[in-house]
Amino acid sequence: MSPQSIERIEQNGPAEREADRYTFGDGPVAADRLALLAATYEPSSARLLRMCASLAPRWAIDLGCGPGYSTRLLHAVVAPATTIGADASPEHVARARATAPPGIAYEVHDVTVAPLPGASPPDLLYCRFLLTHLRDPARTLRRWAASAAARATLVVEETAEMSSPHPAFCLYYQLVGALQRHYGQELAIGRTLDRALVGSGWDVEISVERELSLPAPRMALLHGLNLATWRHDPFARATFAPQMLDDLAAALDAIASGAAAAPDVHHAMRQLVLMKDANGPSW
Repeated sequence: MSPQSIERIEQNGPAEREADRYTFGDGPVAADRLALLAATYEPSSARLLRMCASLAPRWAIDLGCGPGYSTRLLHAVVAPATTIGADASPEHVARARATAPPGIAYEVHDVTVAPLPGASPPDLLYCRFLLTHLRDPARTLRRWAASAAARATLVVEETAEMSSPHPAFCLYYQLVGALQRHYGQELAIGRTLDRALVGSGWDVEISVERELSLPAPRMALLHGLNLATWRHDPFARATFAPQMLDDLAAALDAIASGAAAAPDVHHAMRQLVLMKDANGPSW
């Protein structure tokens, strides 16, 4: 499917949109996908978080924690006194609580709403693949600054680019990009985050674009699990042909199983370490 075809689909799709609709689900399939995602990105995330270990925060919060994999990584690498994982999904939070080690607590909370959970304002905030799902990331960044402790640190990881010459991956990224745009979201938000940071109350301390080369079978499995969830979204059901999605699922499954070959997927990951502006908003 060409970019022009995607554009026509979006023009003819449903006009009604919902605020901050998370299209990737929170059921068992979504949880399995997040387990695989955590294992895939743990090395690059741990490298980033190690830069913050010397901050010795008392309270850290993992924003959009899902089943808690990123929360446990944050707690292990940075070693705050207490780490809170916050997520709007009761299902994901229940999974996270079932395996919570000492020093980690989980709360059901819409992370776009301030104040954030915790006995004290957080010294360290972390989010990975979260801002991509928000209609207004600039507003949320301002709310986090207002809710954070003085001179708090915010660590962000978001996609700047995902690409592959293989047609199955190309189609997948076109479709999921169209789905997110329909809900006012941006797949490659890592490329445009600078605009959202203007006036947010956060100053950039570190900004890098980490180039990752990810195995095609693992990425095909990740995307196939994701497709199994978002293909049932109302917009996807109304605009993407079922046979096309069936064919895409079969192509991704063939790559994941090794029955079909594909080159590594290129992922440019925007990684930011931000410091709360001393003159920024506060409660």
